[in-house]
Amino acid sequence: MIISIPKEIGAGETRVAATPETVKKMNDWGYDIKIEKDAGRAAGFSDEEYIKAGAQVLSSPQDVYETADIILKIRAPEESESKFLKPGQIIIADFQALACPERIKEFAKLKTTCFALDLMPRISRAQSMDILSSQSNLAGYKAVLNAVNLLDKAVPMMMTAAGTIAPAKVLVLGAGVAGLQAIATAKRLGAQVFASDVRPGVKEQVESLGGRFLDIEAEAGSETAGGYAKETSEDYKKRQAAAVAEQLKKTDIAITTALIPGRKAPRLITAAMLKDMPAGAVIIDMAAGSGGNVDGSVNGETVKKHGVTIQGNSNLAAELPQSASSLFARNIYNFLTPMYNVERRQIEFNYADELIKATCICRDGQILRKE
Repeated sequence: MIISIPKEIGAGETRVAATPETVKKMNDWGYDIKIEKDAGRAAGFSDEEYIKAGAQVLSSPQDVYETADIILKIRAPEESESKFLKPGQIIIADFQALACPERIKEFAKLKTTCFALDLMPRISRAQSMDILSSQSNLAGYKAVLNAVNLLDKAVPMMMTAAGTIAPAKVLVLGAGVAGLQAIATAKRLGAQVFASDVRPGVKEQVESLGGRFLDIEAEAGSETAGGYAKETSEDYKKRQAAAVAEQLKKTDIAITTALIPGRKAPRLITAAMLKDMPAGAVIIDMAAGSGGNVDGSVNGETVKKHGVTIQGNSNLAAELPQSASSLFARNIYNFLTPMYNVERRQIEFNYADELIKATCICRDGQILRKE
């Protein structure tokens, strides 16, 4: 049996789906591991390290794909890679399944079996397999660092003989994994941190990290069974917008992280709000790839609007490729480990298992997850 790791070809994608650490562990299972030449170089892993771990390095992406029984990727194979796929192959990746239903249909037509780790349920036994959490954690951290580099003032309070510099004020919109890490990072850097979220239950988490929660009277059913935020009523949106607008008037850095699975990102910061922000303020829009939380943000670009610098970046984890790859690779290894039959020395997927049911989006030409 062969496990293959192709090189990622997406724009700006620097991560790799397996590291020398996880390659060695899978090689110990008795699998042949094949990896495309330079697949890990951008993440700081050389071909020599993979060879030492037991992998075979191949120069041709076609050879990597066509010889594989199991394919491990960061992003699902793109259209240019689909021509290399064969029926019966197993693909494990971030498929962005809820946002890309048409691509899922193509994988079903090719009769591949696909596991979308972005659909991993948020239950205790799946925590070590949760790519959204591991990557969002790094992204929240990096968002703050990027904002600080773009800001034209110091972040912590500084008391000097020449006078005192007040601490920067940071507003984090969305207190999920990325938002909580952004709060913690900004607080460690000495900022005054405020946060807003439609889920009232996260207030305690925000405050435990030293942030101040913007209290807006909540409405019932503001989150899904999986713990994600749901779209709110128009009345709530108006009240939230008023509270956010008032806070933005005195905000130096805003980090927006709000996403609704399978839907366009909610617009949280309008052009009118930007006009009222302090000169030189910075916004990092982590939802830019899904339509953006901020008026005028463009994914992958840094623009200036009404005197505010706006960076649209929905793939911040790729700016920390070594750490991000290490965590992603361990997520995949932890997903496969319970499926490994020690006696038979092979991976066997139990399609009755709740993790498999949740993540298997297509099999034998059938689409299994349509929502």
